[in-house]
Amino acid sequence: MNQQERQQAYEDEINLYDYWKVIAKRKKLIIGLFIISIISAVAISLLMPKIYRGEAALRLPTKELTTKELTTKELTTKELFDIIGKLDRGKIEVIFPKTYHLVSDIKLNTIEGSTDKFRVIIEAKKTEDFPAILSEFVEHINNNPLIKRHVEDAKERLLKQSEELLLNIKTSRELAKTYETLLKKGVLIPIGFNPVDLYKGISNLEIEKILVQQAIRNLNKGVEIVRQLYVSENPVKPKTTINIALAGIVSLFAGIFIAFFVEYINKIKRQKETG
Repeated sequence: MNQQERQQAYEDEINLYDYWKVIAKRKKLIIGLFIISIISAVAISLLMPKIYRGEAALRLPTKELTTKELTTKELTTKELFDIIGKLDRGKIEVIFPKTYHLVSDIKLNTIEGSTDKFRVIIEAKKTEDFPAILSEFVEHINNNPLIKRHVEDAKERLLKQSEELLLNIKTSRELAKTYETLLKKGVLIPIGFNPVDLYKGISNLEIEKILVQQAIRNLNKGVEIVRQLYVSENPVKPKTTINIALAGIVSLFAGIFIAFFVEYINKIKRQKETG
């Protein structure tokens, strides 16, 4: 190490020592501000209302139904979220006309791998209010004009498909009955006609009819709760530990800054007095 480098290292040590002297000189200010900030953070956290979180999973009334012969359009969670819009305070008052004053916040999240199920996360001050809040949310979805129109359109398509299936089943059964009559009379069946395919086709039509009827029942049920409401035992807000830690860190930096600022002001005053 040459002379210049030794001189630079010495000056750095002096600067650090000067900084430490300022901190030590104003330690009462720094410690006092730190203690006041911690006490204030604890007091504010204790005075703030406790917020609990509840979570449930819902399923939309129109679930995708696709078979060889029929397809219905599915109302997806993305479309539902677009219909509901941003859940700000004003929208919460619209969705929850009876319980909006109980709701602190609400969020809707998709469930990975599903297009008809979604998660609703509710924050409220009292755990006993969650069932009423969730019930009103489900009622709002089921009564939403756009959603009701979508459901009615889907129901109309399914009823039409059901009628077509019933007609096809009836026709196929009559054809099967005719085949059995001809067979008993010993009449030859036309070449290319396979009775096994006929009975198999009737069976497939019966299965499709069951699926359509199940889809109609799902539409009539409306939005379903597929995972019951779970409410946290401990409040999620305020986050007392984090608030105290942040208050402590900020107060330390603020105290050190004030200490150097006061020292700087005093230094200027001394220079003016000596000058």
